[in-house]
Amino acid sequence: MPGILVSGAGGFIGRALTAHLDGRGLPVATIGTRPSERAGHWNVAPGPWGVAEWESVLDQVRPEVVFHLAGTVQGSPETLQAVNVDLARDLFGALRRTGQRPALILAGSAAEYGEAVIDGVPVREDAPCAPRTPYGQSKLAQTRAALAFGSETDLRVLVARIFNPIGPGLPRHLALGDFAAQIDGIGPAGGALATGDVEVWRDMLHVDDLAWALAELAGNPKARGVVNLCTGVPTRLRDLLDSMIAASGKPITVTRDPARLRGGERRIIVGSSIVLATLGAQPPLRDLRRAAAGMLTAPARAA
Repeated sequence: MPGILVSGAGGFIGRALTAHLDGRGLPVATIGTRPSERAGHWNVAPGPWGVAEWESVLDQVRPEVVFHLAGTVQGSPETLQAVNVDLARDLFGALRRTGQRPALILAGSAAEYGEAVIDGVPVREDAPCAPRTPYGQSKLAQTRAALAFGSETDLRVLVARIFNPIGPGLPRHLALGDFAAQIDGIGPAGGALATGDVEVWRDMLHVDDLAWALAELAGNPKARGVVNLCTGVPTRLRDLLDSMIAASGKPITVTRDPARLRGGERRIIVGSSIVLATLGAQPPLRDLRRAAAGMLTAPARAA
C-alpha cells in the first residue's frame, strides 16, 4: 500500500494505525488537529479545512489509500455535522477535482445501528439503521454520503463500522478510559470509583488489532461497502473493570452513579463478524482483561 494518507492521525485509532503502518515500513502522510514532528504531517488547526485544503494535500501525497478517521464523538449537532459529515464531503469534493482514485477507508461506528440492535443478537451490516444519538446520526450520514460517492465514481469505498476499541490512551469520555483515569487518580489508601451500568456486554477489541484489521481491509480489493469491525464475541464490562482494579493494587469500592445511567440501553450489543472473516481481517481474540489492566498509567501488578 504505497502512498497512504491518514486523517485524524492524532486520535486514539489514528495513532495505532499510523504506528502499525510505520511498522510495516510503508510511506504514510498524516493529517490531524495535533502537531506532529513526523515528516509529511499537516496540522489542520487553527483555521478552516475544506475542499481546497484537501486538494492541496492530495496533490502533494497522491495517495493510493486514504484512511479518513477524523471525527468527533462530542459536541452539538452542528459540530457533529461539520466534523463527521461535511469534512468527509469536502474530501470527496477534492477527490473529484483532482481526479485521483485512491481506495477510501472511512471510520464508521456501531452507533449507526441504534434501534436496529436486538439484545444479544449479532447485528449485521444490512440491518436497518436507526441511530439513537446525534453522534450515531452524524456517522450514518457520513456513511451514506461515502457510499453515494463510491457509487457515483466507482471508487473503492469502505466504511468500517467500528465497535468498541480499547487500549492505552482510550479517551475519558468512553467508559473504560474514564475508569482508568479514576483509578490512576485514587491514592494508595483507596477510594470510590463511580460508574454507570457495568453489567452490560459489548463487542470489544484491542486498538492494535483494530489497526491491523483496517490495514488488511485496505489491502483487499474485495473489501468495499459497509463492514463491521468487531470480534463477534461480547465481553462483560464489569469483568474488565475488576481486572483494572486488581491490577492497581488499591482498595477501591465501585459505586453506581445514577447520572451515568442510560435509559433503554441494550444489555448485550455484539456485531456479526461474518463479512469481516470472509475478507481475512477478523481480529484475533485476546485476553481483554489483561488489555484493560494495561490501560492504567502504573498498575501495581499484573491482572
